[in-house]
Amino acid sequence: MRIIAAFSKLEPVKFVSHLDMQRLFQRAFRRAELPLSYSKGFNPHPLLSFATALSVGYTSESEYFDVMLDEYLSPEEFTRRVNAALPEGVRITSALDAGDFKGSLTPLMRSADYDAVLSFDAPVERERLEAAVSSLLDGELIVDKKTKGGIKSVDIRPMLLEASVADYSENHARLEIRGVLSAEGGLPPELLFGVLEERLGASFSRRVHRKKIEMDWSDLKL
Repeated sequence: MRIIAAFSKLEPVKFVSHLDMQRLFQRAFRRAELPLSYSKGFNPHPLLSFATALSVGYTSESEYFDVMLDEYLSPEEFTRRVNAALPEGVRITSALDAGDFKGSLTPLMRSADYDAVLSFDAPVERERLEAAVSSLLDGELIVDKKTKGGIKSVDIRPMLLEASVADYSENHARLEIRGVLSAEGGLPPELLFGVLEERLGASFSRRVHRKKIEMDWSDLKL
């Protein structure tokens, strides 16, 4: 059977890389004594895949993976057993039996919502901040992006869907950002923050939390 699960990745594990998260779940599955399905070949590994990676240092309450099992296990029992084997900061929040669905999760992604808490090196006026954030939605956003072919200048504006100031003080602010997230790529928040620093004329540190990944589940006949 195939199980699709959502999980959270919070502060205690925010610096754990995507590769190490894969290993973390594989160890948890073994401790939970799940009837895992394995790949064929010289070096068999559990049939586990993630919809997308989360940037190191970010937290999230909306990540997805799917895993294959050799025997039926109810989603409720799967969740209970795996959560008991996971470390602090990682929890499965929901799981479902994917039935006969054969596709990958990655093409189902549509967008992602982020909360970004900014801490300014020096006080910033609200009007100045709101004007800078609003300007991100006007015209091109040309950034230098690392690609397989080297550094290229690209316009990330088509990937930015929404951006606004949700909370504000002179030294801190919380932004709400929505960006494209798909199999072809997605909004790179760090590059967006670089543009914001330039337009704001001020530097800041940030804590970024992915609140939601919008998925198109219509192909799942459950």
